[in-house]
Amino acid sequence: MFPKVGSFKFHIESYVCDFTGKATLPVVSNFILQAATIHAHERGFGYNNILKDNVAWVLSRLSIEMSEYPEHDEDLTVETWVENVTRFFTQRCFCFINKNKRIIGYARTIWAAIDIETRRPVDIPVWRPDLQDYIEQEKRCPIEKLAKIPSVNGLESSMGYSVRYSDIDINKHMNSVKYMEHIVNTFDLNIFKEKFIHKFEIVYLAEGTFGDKLKLYKQSVSENEYIIDTKKGEESICRSRIIWK
Repeated sequence: MFPKVGSFKFHIESYVCDFTGKATLPVVSNFILQAATIHAHERGFGYNNILKDNVAWVLSRLSIEMSEYPEHDEDLTVETWVENVTRFFTQRCFCFINKNKRIIGYARTIWAAIDIETRRPVDIPVWRPDLQDYIEQEKRCPIEKLAKIPSVNGLESSMGYSVRYSDIDINKHMNSVKYMEHIVNTFDLNIFKEKFIHKFEIVYLAEGTFGDKLKLYKQSVSENEYIIDTKKGEESICRSRIIWK
């Protein structure tokens, strides 16, 4: 039986770095998805394991806090564990450790299990009661529980795009990280020269599909805090909060 906490190493290649020579928020978020995928697969509840039940995991919420980002040619260790299992969601946490064995960030995620055909949530304890065996109660994630992200009331700026082939994932909807890539692109390059994204929160409200025409609305809350509302027409399909440092 695999341990409850999984540990996975990633190397920071040049092609995942931005002009500062460090891995970006979407890249670190990709590491989150990869670590979660491997951890679940090794323990028997990964994508291929649950496909036979016509079920898929879908990321519902994510919160990540970084004190710094890993640099080019460094190794980053990502630890992950299941914090809790409720009727319709699992809560999974992550810890990021740099080459010097120092913790540089944490993340907290919420996942839903959905029926692939109906797109409705599955009652997880009934479907997979064995998931309770992998809950880790000793290891703590210091990030606060994900708070509600309000809708954008005023308009500071907006950016539109259409969902294309490269945005679509294996579940045939918009990849979770693609939302993030478009969100960070709403900011001017100069802010990345002076600051870094210390905290990022996102809640996925609806699925983006091929051909959808989306628009991102950005509003400042304070000097370093912004809310970005991604909409399809009048419907919000995801909302995010960014805090710079």
